[in-house]
Amino acid sequence: MRDLEIRGAGNILGAEQHGHMEAVGYDLYCKMLNEAVLALKGKMPEEDKFETVVDCDIDAFIPDGYIKNEYLKLDVYKRISAIETDDEYMDMQDELIDRFGDIPKSVDNLLRVAELKAMARRAYVTEVDINRQEVRLELYPKARLDVAGIPALVSEYKNALRFVQGEKPMMFYQDKKNKNKDCERMLGTAREILMKLSDLAL
Repeated sequence: MRDLEIRGAGNILGAEQHGHMEAVGYDLYCKMLNEAVLALKGKMPEEDKFETVVDCDIDAFIPDGYIKNEYLKLDVYKRISAIETDDEYMDMQDELIDRFGDIPKSVDNLLRVAELKAMARRAYVTEVDINRQEVRLELYPKARLDVAGIPALVSEYKNALRFVQGEKPMMFYQDKKNKNKDCERMLGTAREILMKLSDLAL
């Protein structure tokens, strides 16, 4: 952040910057890079500034055997983390297949988590927690959603989905019918709910 103050956002994206990912760490670097891009594009009104985190017990990583070059691997991680649209998701899939061959399960999971994070962001969700039986969505308090549509969304899932108002509005989905061995089913359910929730975004 000090570097941003001294040099400005432009240099973070330019050829003059080297080694900053190693200095600040991958997550912070991606956050700084994203903020710099948005600042240059003049996007993100103040009320829409929030972080989105996805926590799911699933293997989501790039194996050493798939991309052997570490710098190239870091670049792919960065680009996957920056996915914001369905088109970007599909383009990334196509590029990985073209450059590195068939996508391993762990990389496919990484792409799915990135897609889920992008969907959550569009739905003003700040936190997505997924385990084998439950999905928990924490909403941004200043979310610009058509709240009148929430009761209809909840009713679609009968007693499985609950909406809890409060300082941090939340949605809880619980799979009471199945004893899931992993998070696959819940990952799909989270995607479905987020898609319907994003339809309520104003």
